[in-house]
Amino acid sequence: MGNYVSSHDLVERMEEFQKLYQGLQNNVLKKHHVNRSAFFIMKIILDSKMTLKELTALSSLDKSTLSRQVNALEKKKQIIKEPGKDKRYYNLSLSKETLALTNQILEELEETIEFILRGWPDEEKQLLLVLLGRVGRSMRTYEEQKKGEEQKNG
Repeated sequence: MGNYVSSHDLVERMEEFQKLYQGLQNNVLKKHHVNRSAFFIMKIILDSKMTLKELTALSSLDKSTLSRQVNALEKKKQIIKEPGKDKRYYNLSLSKETLALTNQILEELEETIEFILRGWPDEEKQLLLVLLGRVGRSMRTYEEQKKGEEQKNG
């Protein structure tokens, strides 16, 4: 039989990991003078065009909050708003400079993680990948079940 692992210990480790990764991410973003909420939006849009409604669905953020952030990015010429087929809606895309910046930040984050894990055998990296995927699936399943129960109970 394996050793018992408490949920409390797992939560502590996940929180610690999240905090450390956010610190790494914040350092890279600070270097490029980008705030976290802007980077979050930039990553979602990346090299596609989407409406504010699509962005809202993908980000799970409130539409009014997201709209303010998008307008701020548009003022800085980081996001381009183009009228869609339906003139009531705009397609959002990143400017060329912002796309390049986003890709550079993503590359730096990836290089940082590669550096951190440089001494790890590939089998351990694969195991981490599998376990993180498994945790993510379990969390999504839980959320879907909870949402279904809430809809059922009205």
